[in-house]
Amino acid sequence: MSMSQKLTLGYAALLGVGGVIGYMKRGSQKSLVAGIGSALLLYYVHTQLPISPAFASTLGLGLSAALTVVMGSRFKRSGKIFPAGVVSIVSLIMAGGYLHGFFRSFHA
Repeated sequence: MSMSQKLTLGYAALLGVGGVIGYMKRGSQKSLVAGIGSALLLYYVHTQLPISPAFASTLGLGLSAALTVVMGSRFKRSGKIFPAGVVSIVSLIMAGGYLHGFFRSFHA
């Protein structure tokens, strides 16, 4: 398993567990659906990285960029480091990784 796949699984776990915690603490069905949905999409990205790295990186980039914007704006509004600040920073880092993977897939 590549480092990209491992990081994607870790990112998926963070979002999935975060969604479950949001549901358990506040009863937020939106958090649950968004967290589990994101985790499932990232699991798919994980499976596709060795097969179709450009496609998988594009999906990962789209999701992580969207989460960077959404959670970054929530962090800016609320000032809460967890979950909004943590998820926005991790998503920004992952977006950079997926962008790197996208461009690297054309040189491999």
